[in-house]
Amino acid sequence: MPNPKAFKLLEERFSMMVKTFNHANVSDTDSDDHYWTVRDRLDLGRVALERAPEFQVSTLARSLGDIYRAVRKNLTPDELKRWEESNEALEELHDKYGL
Repeated sequence: MPNPKAFKLLEERFSMMVKTFNHANVSDTDSDDHYWTVRDRLDLGRVALERAPEFQVSTLARSLGDIYRAVRKNLTPDELKRWEESNEALEELHDKYGL
């Protein structure tokens, strides 16, 4: 289990992304695509935080910047590629709706 405070921060950030996106007038297909893309990023974030030695101390609160650095540092090259591709997909969806 990763640092619960760090994971909660990441989870809240991604949850807010989904809520914000779904408040716009988006199609059901795009809404589903957005949700599953965010969900994949959250799963990758969990994996990275479990591997990150700096997040083994469960009492330390971290910033989102620290969390994103740990994600990039602790994912395998294939996982990092998925992380980056999902970010691009989210940016395209947000641009499509002007978010």
